[in-house]
Amino acid sequence: MTAARFRENFRDLRHAVNRHPGDAWQAQAVHHGVRGLVVLVLGFALPAVFPGQPEPVEMRLEPGMVAPSDVIADFDLPVPKPSDQLARERADRERAALPIFRLDPSAPDSAIARVSRFLAELGTALETADRVEDDAVSRVLDEHGVPLGAAQLEYLRPAVNRRALEQALSRGFTELLPRGVVSAQSAGAFAGDRVIVRDATGDRVARGDSLTTIGEFAEAAFTYAPGSVQGFRAFQSILLALTIPSLRPDPVASQAERESARAAVDSTIGVILQGERIVTAHERVSQSDLTRLRAYNAELSRRRGSLVSRGAQLAGSTLFTALLLTLVGVVLLQFRPVVYREFRHFLIIVGLTSLIIGGAALAEHLALPAVLVPVVLVALALGAVYDGLVALVVVLISTLLLTGLASLVPLYDPLVIAAGGSVAALGVRGVRRRRQSWVLVAGIVAAYAVTGLAIALLAGASGRVLLETLLWGGLGATLYTVLALGGLVPLMEKVTGISTTQTLLELCDLNAPLLRELSLKAPGTYAHSINIANLAEAACEAIGADSLLVRAGSYYHDIGKMVNPQYFVENQPKGRNPHDRLPPVRSATIIRDHVRDGIRLADEHRLPPVIHDFIREHHGTALIRFFYDRALEQGDEGEVNPGDFVYLGPKPQTRETAIVMIADGIESASRLLRDPTPERIRSTIEAMVEARMSEGQLDQCPLTLRELDLARAAFARVLIGMYHRRIDYPSGVQAVEAAPPEIDAPATEP
Repeated sequence: MTAARFRENFRDLRHAVNRHPGDAWQAQAVHHGVRGLVVLVLGFALPAVFPGQPEPVEMRLEPGMVAPSDVIADFDLPVPKPSDQLARERADRERAALPIFRLDPSAPDSAIARVSRFLAELGTALETADRVEDDAVSRVLDEHGVPLGAAQLEYLRPAVNRRALEQALSRGFTELLPRGVVSAQSAGAFAGDRVIVRDATGDRVARGDSLTTIGEFAEAAFTYAPGSVQGFRAFQSILLALTIPSLRPDPVASQAERESARAAVDSTIGVILQGERIVTAHERVSQSDLTRLRAYNAELSRRRGSLVSRGAQLAGSTLFTALLLTLVGVVLLQFRPVVYREFRHFLIIVGLTSLIIGGAALAEHLALPAVLVPVVLVALALGAVYDGLVALVVVLISTLLLTGLASLVPLYDPLVIAAGGSVAALGVRGVRRRRQSWVLVAGIVAAYAVTGLAIALLAGASGRVLLETLLWGGLGATLYTVLALGGLVPLMEKVTGISTTQTLLELCDLNAPLLRELSLKAPGTYAHSINIANLAEAACEAIGADSLLVRAGSYYHDIGKMVNPQYFVENQPKGRNPHDRLPPVRSATIIRDHVRDGIRLADEHRLPPVIHDFIREHHGTALIRFFYDRALEQGDEGEVNPGDFVYLGPKPQTRETAIVMIADGIESASRLLRDPTPERIRSTIEAMVEARMSEGQLDQCPLTLRELDLARAAFARVLIGMYHRRIDYPSGVQAVEAAPPEIDAPATEP
């Protein structure tokens, strides 16, 4: 096997970790083997967090108790600090260590080389291509990750423009990068306000907010950009895509600095000498005495314990833990294969299961009630981000694990924990308002009460135990609900990219800043979005799609129109149309750019990725026909490039984005009906659906013909109830009824 073939096979096996392995046994071995390795490691690690061996000294003392006899040391022994104190001191030292950034003197030359290579390849492609949309040009742009529009490519077609742009970029890189430019992600990756900058002259301490980010560098470099609009845009796109940060974090040096700081913390609080009295008879035991006594007992246990018995116990605990964690993976593989296939999701689920076990060990160490084990916290998080089945499986398997590892009261604690966790797992999806979280807390406590009462009657437990369960269970349910819905779930949303019901509800709040801004800057678009939300929501409820998601997506799908609201018909006063003074290709560019502007605004306001899909896909790759037809009227057909009048897409990929696309066109067309009778409304809906299907816009989404029929009926029901009119296009309603126009085509004079 050649080296190239070996590298290719290794790359394929590495990729198999995070995607469907196919039929190849090697890929399947890697795909499932990595997950099995995680389970095996946790099988060894989780049992180790529990105390296990009892203390060999007969007396069990607590601070303030009187020792019945002396305890004399039989050997020398360093007394380790309590683990929580040592961890706290090490964490404090580690946090105090400053992150290290290294200045790369070769960054300007590397950036210039990237630009030169890109412009050379682009020039070759442009010179051999008839159109700037040629595949060779697109391939160069994709390979280098530079987003250039048709206008910028036309600007770069002449070699003189490319040379001028290269000189301008080289000057910016040469003069600005040596000062130190850091990516925004790297600058925001540390929590402190100071960093160490390391260059050829040595180290210096700098304030974190004094580091120049890519954005600040770009603003400074824009002074070197060409004066023309397209030249400036090309300069901007190439600069942002090909800039190489010259100041980069040095994780190896930073980690060494942190490890050095941690190692400097003394792990002991003293030494017990042989023959030294650890505890004095008939005197009160202090916390310091108890710490020394526990260290001595632990060493006695290590020296007196049987290696064979401890090995067998460890092997049994490891096997027990690994088998139950394997069961989690098997359930995911069988019933949630998409979650199992994504290694990140698998780690999150198994990691949260381990969090329950770690929390149980901590509760046992602190002698806390079993209902405070964070089963409810994990169940709420998994149920909100994934679904009730995943959360329920984790709750039940975690309860079985705790039964074998933790010191739970037989029958009572495991069943009570399982009952509360199950209610949390299955009930969190129903929480859509803050007050409903209290209903969920009440349901969890009720599960504790009913299960505890049943076991108390069955096994004869005391009423005091049941009362303690209710009090501690209510406290834990309240605390974990707040932590889960207010902290853990949003964090998991960021990590997984999954938007939960709570996030979608927040986005649907019409008082959200972005929606308020839309209502002020583009009131017509705002009203249009509300109408589309009503239409799309009704259709999604009819076909069983996610109605809450589609309402949120409808609200934000046209936010890009805020940038140039006056160019869109729903925001124009009657008789005033700025497109009358623009060439058709320019008008089409403005109309098309509302998608790009929408994505930019969504990034700036940190909208979740699922909302981005609605912005990108609600027009698919449709033709902006109004301006295309006008361009054909004004010039020869051969001179008009249809690519200048097409949305960039992609086509809708989900049922929800496809429904919004159809609702967008239907809402637009229905406003043009002079006499919106039910027959005319149904005819308009039918024409719009057929138009989208004939254009191939619905080819990549999973909508079925049956679902389209149900959606048509829902659209008609809502529109007939709305009786909404829209300002007519002067071209006449007959043309609209024959072929419904794009919503973004502005009204024009004939």
